[in-house]
Amino acid sequence: MRNRNTKRDGLYSGDKTRAEVKDLHSRILVAIRSAETISERIEKLRDEELQPQLIELLHGLMRNWQIMLESHETQNRIMFEVKSFNCPTYGKFCNDSHRLATLQLVAELHNWRSCFVAFLCSQKSYIEALSGWLAKFIAPEVELCSKKRSSAPTLRVNGPPLLATCHEWLASLEKLPKEAVSCALKSFGKDMRALWVQQGEEQKHKRKVDGLAKELERKVLAFQRTESRILGSKLSEKDIEVNVRNRIEYLAERKNMLDMLRKRIDAEKLKHITVMEQTQQITVKGFQTGFYSVFGSLVEFSKASIKMYADLVTYCETTKVPEKEDEDEPSYVEEMSSYLWG
Repeated sequence: MRNRNTKRDGLYSGDKTRAEVKDLHSRILVAIRSAETISERIEKLRDEELQPQLIELLHGLMRNWQIMLESHETQNRIMFEVKSFNCPTYGKFCNDSHRLATLQLVAELHNWRSCFVAFLCSQKSYIEALSGWLAKFIAPEVELCSKKRSSAPTLRVNGPPLLATCHEWLASLEKLPKEAVSCALKSFGKDMRALWVQQGEEQKHKRKVDGLAKELERKVLAFQRTESRILGSKLSEKDIEVNVRNRIEYLAERKNMLDMLRKRIDAEKLKHITVMEQTQQITVKGFQTGFYSVFGSLVEFSKASIKMYADLVTYCETTKVPEKEDEDEPSYVEEMSSYLWG
């Protein structure tokens, strides 16, 4: 427009161009003022509603982990004091219901670990989403250049305090001892699966002993019937000496076989008792060590979480919202207007 006025391309054309530019400038100012009004409403919503609600959320999370800390400390103390189990079924032969319960415990431990990881991931995703939205309040530096002026006034807007809180929150989340909890749950799950395998071995030995006992019972009955038949049969005087000797040897051989089977059963029973004792030891040690490790790691995680939320509450409450620019200073609209028409 200024070039046209300088070159005197036509008074009417210059006036028309000036009028069009003024009209466009007026529309731009209206749009900017409208955007500023909407932005102020959003900022008010952010500072007067979102920030207090976020502080309330942090307080709630802190109280939640305080309750969790008390519970985990009690659970940890109980498992530390456990030396043996006094339930009615403890010390008896393992059955299918025991193995099913162990398998269900393995599944619950896996689900517990998955929920713990999902909780942390959800919290991280929430903070990242909130941080991304708050980052939109940071305006980039604006520079307008012309031949006469090296640059227009530069607009700098500081980020909202909540954005810094989110950054602190994300950084603090990474420092939580979450790996210790996850590893403890995973290790406990492996120990319980090993217990499930051990219970299977115990059942295998039990079935073997029961099978041999039934076999012995059948052979004893067969021996008794044979013995009764032989002793009750009549022999001629001519065959008495030879047959009696043969029958006695036959009965003695069958009896020796029964004695050998009894010894084998006793040996298998001893093996079964040994396996059963191993199962009981694994049960006590596995439960005590596993739960103690899990609850111990959760105690430390709870303490770290409480400290994290307390620090975030303090940080959030002490961080002030940036003060508005002095009314005596020209606004962005005034600066742009002065730049275009100055």
